[in-house]
Amino acid sequence: MQPALAPVSTSPAAPAGPGPSRDELVEFLRIRPARALGMAALHLGVWGLAGVGLAHVSGFWLKLPLWLLAAQAVMGLIQLDHDAWHDTLFTRPWQNRLFGNGLSLLVGIAYEPMRHDHLAHHRWNRTEKDPDAYNAGRRSPGLWALFYATVLLGLPLSLVYFNVLYPVQHFDAARLRRHALVLLGYGAFYALLFWLLAGHGLLGGAVECWLLPVLFASPLNGLKSISDHHANVWRGDRFHTATTVRGTRLVTFLWNGLNHHLDHHLYPRVPGYNLARLHARLRPELLARGAPLFDSYLHVMWRALLAGPMVVEEDVRLVTLERKRP
Repeated sequence: MQPALAPVSTSPAAPAGPGPSRDELVEFLRIRPARALGMAALHLGVWGLAGVGLAHVSGFWLKLPLWLLAAQAVMGLIQLDHDAWHDTLFTRPWQNRLFGNGLSLLVGIAYEPMRHDHLAHHRWNRTEKDPDAYNAGRRSPGLWALFYATVLLGLPLSLVYFNVLYPVQHFDAARLRRHALVLLGYGAFYALLFWLLAGHGLLGGAVECWLLPVLFASPLNGLKSISDHHANVWRGDRFHTATTVRGTRLVTFLWNGLNHHLDHHLYPRVPGYNLARLHARLRPELLARGAPLFDSYLHVMWRALLAGPMVVEEDVRLVTLERKRP
């Protein structure tokens, strides 16, 4: 188990309140496509503005804040992609897949394997079948190496894991063939794009304005990932297998509310931008149950990084007997 990091305290005698009413839940479940498109435009706009700045300044220390700004925009887009996995970004599944595949082209990681993995994570969260439990397992140097490598270089490693390893392990023959066609399409798209960029002398600019921001976003995404399941209980109940960090209103806005990760696991069909209101409704009950709730992201990220992986007495790997979508 990870070293204890005391969540927000409450009286042990605090009564657990009821869940949301039907009318409240209907409101929490409301999908607002215009909000999703607006947030996507905001993040892409910030990324584009950072790119313009990068094209007009020289020197590492002048470029660094612009790379970090662009990396934050990448993080925001990743959170939107997460809602697309749950079909909560738009009202129709095909719209979520179209949006998700478009975002996937920005980082080169295929959409369907990430979606398949994430839905399996929800199904098997904090058990030996959880595909996202890279931060748990038997004590070994390999577990620690995997933990820190995934935190620091998760997005580059995901290129291999989600594009190759995960589909080979968990897709049936028909889905694997479709995935191979998707990868061929990705390859053709990037070959044409980089050929055009090279022909116009823009290859170096693409690296600075596109690829480096993705690399800078990787550690931040990794830190959020380990914070989302810090101070959890292995094979615990649903109130102790994910973590909510309220953070600031700006973080909640930019990360589409998904800092409320416990609330998301309790109600995965609620769009991210409604999770803050859901959390306010659930908070008395979560406090009464001693759920892992925190108020400082920096504090939780730091403690989660120091704590390292969760040591358990079993191997952690996804074992899917029936090769179907979770």
